[in-house]
Amino acid sequence: MPRLLNDKPCEVTFFDRISESKITLSYRLPTTEERVAFANALVTRRGNKVDTSMGEARLKFAGKILLGFKDGAFATDKGPLSCDPASPDYDPAWKTFIRQYAQDVLIMLAIHVFEASVVTSEADDEEEKGKEEDPL
Repeated sequence: MPRLLNDKPCEVTFFDRISESKITLSYRLPTTEERVAFANALVTRRGNKVDTSMGEARLKFAGKILLGFKDGAFATDKGPLSCDPASPDYDPAWKTFIRQYAQDVLIMLAIHVFEASVVTSEADDEEEKGKEEDPL
């Protein structure tokens, strides 16, 4: 399947061990400038010291690209939480709840989008079989 090069929202599903359920997030692809800013935000130089700011960078940039989540993924003391303005469970502060109580989910989104969106390809079985047969 080819990578779609457009502005349509993307989705990723994570298994949440806290709720023992799947959480599906929708997000937009970051701009090139955001990808560069994320990489630059991971490390801060202060004089002769180098400080890592990985956690802060992940939370900040995941918050920028997060568009929403599927209903049923989160709830508050008041009941289910929705990011859909048409839903009776909608709360305009839904992103605040996510930032405050589900930082781990935001961090996983940042890792998925900014750090691990492309991985090296594993050789498929046919390639490995051909290597075994070829003595050179």
